[in-house]
Amino acid sequence: MTHKPTPDAADPDAGDTAAAENDAAPETVRRTRLVTKTRDTAVARQAILQTALVRGLDVTGGNDFTFEETLTGTPLLTLESTSCTGTVRGEIDTSDAIAIVWLKTGHGVVGGQVLPIGRPVLYEAGRQQVQWDRFQKDLMRIDRNIVEQVAAERGGWEPGPLEFQPNHVPEGAPLAAWWLMVRMIAAEILSTTGDVPLARERELAATAAAGLLTAIPHWPTGRSSAEEPPTSVGRAETFILEHIGSRITVNDVADAAGMSVRGLQSAFQRVHGASPMNYLRGVRLLMARQQLESGHATAVSDIARAVGFTHLGRFSGIYREEFGELPVDTLRAARKHHP
Repeated sequence: MTHKPTPDAADPDAGDTAAAENDAAPETVRRTRLVTKTRDTAVARQAILQTALVRGLDVTGGNDFTFEETLTGTPLLTLESTSCTGTVRGEIDTSDAIAIVWLKTGHGVVGGQVLPIGRPVLYEAGRQQVQWDRFQKDLMRIDRNIVEQVAAERGGWEPGPLEFQPNHVPEGAPLAAWWLMVRMIAAEILSTTGDVPLARERELAATAAAGLLTAIPHWPTGRSSAEEPPTSVGRAETFILEHIGSRITVNDVADAAGMSVRGLQSAFQRVHGASPMNYLRGVRLLMARQQLESGHATAVSDIARAVGFTHLGRFSGIYREEFGELPVDTLRAARKHHP
């Protein structure tokens, strides 16, 4: 870190200059990383209590017990990754933030809902019972005020508390849009710790909120459903996700949203950190990967066409560029796991 010299007391303007520099300096927030690795259930319990509000927390395990947790982020946006060979149970309180979790391996129950592997599930606001058994899971926490603000901008209502469709498990294009956001957010958050610009952290949290709101149906508290028509960006997102398998252009998206192409480009860059067409391509690629990994795919060409790629060779090339392997390799590995 570079330190500025202390102003010379003999220079009457030095202090004013330093103050002006401090006023002009960008506001920052500190991104931290906390890593816990242990074979002791008591240490694991203490680590969980440091990162989440859990009542009646119980951590148990046998001779093979291991626990590893990595928490990276700021009060606005946090990513948490946990693996454990034992059992964790208790009553978690998520009133302070919007939290969404996805189970990677093992068994998990949140508020009576058995979690599917590889699907994001939202914690309800307030307290709920959770239990995790021999598991790996990831979790994202987003500042609740930011989520409410982004929802209001997208839905055309005043910012305020939200209700989410209970026990909703996204699939298809909304699920792919969720993973597209997670990949972008994680790449930046996990690569840098220390002081980061507050404005950029707010942008990342807003992008995370947009991905969450795309994946989980929601509406202002007091309404029975999401009745309010979306804003122009919401219309653009809806059009893209409903036409994943169709040949569409940026002009088609702009027309559907009632926006100019320039306005659409600017809005998508602000909300998603990508142009509308790059967003569409990212969702298509992740949908293709989901289907290839499912074990139900019959041929790469069928999957490519289903998600809007008409040129198989071009699809294979950008798929390998994105995921580090050819789509046929993904399909072959999936068939081994799902004979």
